[in-house]
Amino acid sequence: MNRKKNNLKRKNAIIVSIIIIAAAAAIGVVLAQSSQWSRISFEAVVKEIVTQPDGEVRLLVERRTNVYGSPLNSLGISRDTKLLNAEGRSISPKDIRPGSFVKITAKDAFTEETPVYYPVVYEIRVTSSGG
Repeated sequence: MNRKKNNLKRKNAIIVSIIIIAAAAAIGVVLAQSSQWSRISFEAVVKEIVTQPDGEVRLLVERRTNVYGSPLNSLGISRDTKLLNAEGRSISPKDIRPGSFVKITAKDAFTEETPVYYPVVYEIRVTSSGG
């Protein structure tokens, strides 16, 4: 009888351990992915690059669903924005030409209470050069 109780206790301990490990793994996955939830990635065509009077560089692009065609609704290039060419090498804003196809990775501002779509741009990768 004692042996059965010990076996039952061991089985229960193993089951509880497995549940704890599975829960910890699930929590780890959720925490690792939570920073990615507000990221969007899309391809667009560069319409124009505008330097604001305060020196801020803004990228006016067009994509199928949205047009970011005014300084109030455009993509800001900050010093934290990675600018890359098709090979993954760093470039400057001057290297991006109107008509270029780019892949944008940005923070989806619609997930926050923001009056204007003014996303933080993490990366701009030129996929093909414009004319």
